[in-house]
Amino acid sequence: MTDQPPPPPHDQPPPYSGPYGQGPYGQDPYGQGPYGQGPHGQPPYGQPPYGPPPGGPYDPRWGYGPPQNHPGEETTWAVFAYVGNLLIGFLPALIIYFVKKNTSPFARFHAAQSMNHTLTLLIHLLVVVAVCVPPAIIFEAPAFLILLVLPYLELLIAGWVFLILGAVKSGKGQYYRFPTFFCFRMIR
Repeated sequence: MTDQPPPPPHDQPPPYSGPYGQGPYGQDPYGQGPYGQGPHGQPPYGQPPYGPPPGGPYDPRWGYGPPQNHPGEETTWAVFAYVGNLLIGFLPALIIYFVKKNTSPFARFHAAQSMNHTLTLLIHLLVVVAVCVPPAIIFEAPAFLILLVLPYLELLIAGWVFLILGAVKSGKGQYYRFPTFFCFRMIR
């Protein structure tokens, strides 16, 4: 019998025997440190330094965002509330609101916000019509109706922008409130 230890298994590297940057077979040309470490002693590329990240498998330095707190079904209903509003009108959001009102606070919030947005744009249109149409009739001057362009532009620009933004945020599982001017909180 010999006094030497047995050779290491094939799946493990041989023991480290040289100074930093130099393995048992001579100088490492890539600047790698001891086995399992990168240059300057940090872990190899793709592994978070300092062990596992706190709070579970998500590390904000390596990912695209925290995991969703809402099941996929809830986010799907919330996205459909906005997309349905874009395509058909407020009816899909109303149906989603009544179906998910007691079971999913996340879907209810986004469906209510989609309906509030539509109702707010309707209120803006009715106020401008109430202010512009009577003077146009009384003075027989259609120039007063030019102000109707404002709610029309608001419907085109703000309507699409905020509904698409709401769909994106709800798809990510986030709560997002529209500015109050574009979305009065009438339905909660």
